[in-house]
Amino acid sequence: MNIQNYFNDFTKCMIVFIAFIFIFVFAMFTPENYANYQNEVIFIVLVTVLGLFSIYFSYKNKLKLHNVALVLIIIFGLLMIFFTPPMSFLDESAHFTRAELISEGQLYPEFTDKGIYINDYYFGFQHSYYGTTILDNGSYTNPITDHKGYWDWTTSSPFYSYVFSALGILFAKLLNLTVIWALYLSRMANLMLYAVTAYFMIKIIPKYKMPLLVFATLPLCVAQASSLSYDAFILTFTLVIITYFIKMYLGEVNKKNLAIFFISVLLISLIKQPYIILAFLVFVLHFEDEKLKKISIIALIAMIIVTVLSVGSLFSSLFTTTAIQTYSTGTTENVSFVGQSRFVLSNPLIVFTLFKDMIVSIPDLFLLKANFFHYTGYKGIKLINFMYVLFYLGFSLFYKLDINLKKKERMILALIFLIAYVGIYIIFYLTWSPLGSTTILGVQSRYFLPVIALLPLIINLKSRQIEINELYIFTFIIICLTGLFLLPIAHFY
Repeated sequence: MNIQNYFNDFTKCMIVFIAFIFIFVFAMFTPENYANYQNEVIFIVLVTVLGLFSIYFSYKNKLKLHNVALVLIIIFGLLMIFFTPPMSFLDESAHFTRAELISEGQLYPEFTDKGIYINDYYFGFQHSYYGTTILDNGSYTNPITDHKGYWDWTTSSPFYSYVFSALGILFAKLLNLTVIWALYLSRMANLMLYAVTAYFMIKIIPKYKMPLLVFATLPLCVAQASSLSYDAFILTFTLVIITYFIKMYLGEVNKKNLAIFFISVLLISLIKQPYIILAFLVFVLHFEDEKLKKISIIALIAMIIVTVLSVGSLFSSLFTTTAIQTYSTGTTENVSFVGQSRFVLSNPLIVFTLFKDMIVSIPDLFLLKANFFHYTGYKGIKLINFMYVLFYLGFSLFYKLDINLKKKERMILALIFLIAYVGIYIIFYLTWSPLGSTTILGVQSRYFLPVIALLPLIINLKSRQIEINELYIFTFIIICLTGLFLLPIAHFY
């Protein structure tokens, strides 16, 4: 089947894009969302112009996918950075707290009975749940000060995942900018890390370029890369992992590529332990040098040990501090890793109930809450979530890949996907769900992104692959990213 004739020039794609703008506008229409319609009109015109430019740029650079990826990520990432209200990304206040501490030279937070002692210039940012934007809060133009206060909570994740966002804050301080620029520049540092990495990974990967571009420009990926979350770091190195896996699968197995691959996996695994399963991608590779194969197995075992030890006190002191773990007054009560483990061991049949919960929660996880806005009291609209999930699934199934794995290799990837999927649920059951719970709390769709990048390799239908014009794919990516941007615009402005 060949459908490229339906979208064989950018003019038709522009018409389709404008049609979706109207669909989004009407889909989001409520008296509350469009109470200040003047603001919406300005933003809709702005994103329409930028979307049309993006389509034209993609049409002119359709053979240079790395250029397309860079421009799309930067354009829509900057829109999210400047127009998404302060601290409206998931747990952004906690991530900003870590970045602020690191910008002051404190790698790990220190907890006191009152909270975390820190510069308090950003405390006034915490109003996004009530729809407050930079247009409504005059304190955003105040100078950055070193006046101290106590903040409730932050993360205990490895410090290196916040280095870039901390540099953004430090830059704002050195230039004596206002407090809002500490937020903007820290978000921007994460975005640039992600965008530049995507550019180079898509450029150097020998095959699988289009699937890597589609993954890198998923709305959820761009949203997280535009925030202060350590997800920006995780997603950046996910692109590195996929790139070097493909390079080695195609015959470039050497010490340098193996080192980059394993180090990248380790860096994200020390943030989220289930990601260590990505190191098992080496079992899909073809080793001509037995010495390299032995080195890989030794490296794999060493990484597993390091990741396991990072959970306990023996090794965690190198990356966190034993004096503090994640602290939050809003954290679910009655949570105990040891207690929950004992509960499961004494009630083994609960495992079947939990597996059922993992399956039943899929629609809610990937359709109803496949964005970050439920954190600010706005769940978005099902249309946009469903549209880009359906787009990625359709692409993964039917796009004509330039790399086809054997059935056994695809099964290994599927097993890696399933283990990571279940592993994330297990971690949240043991560390976030109340003792004795029959449901698993805290799981979000963004946690699965590193393994979702493998989906085209796993489920692609060789017998039903479709020749699709690249511009059609670019247009749909731009439509999805436009829908992502219009969500906060309709709700907050």
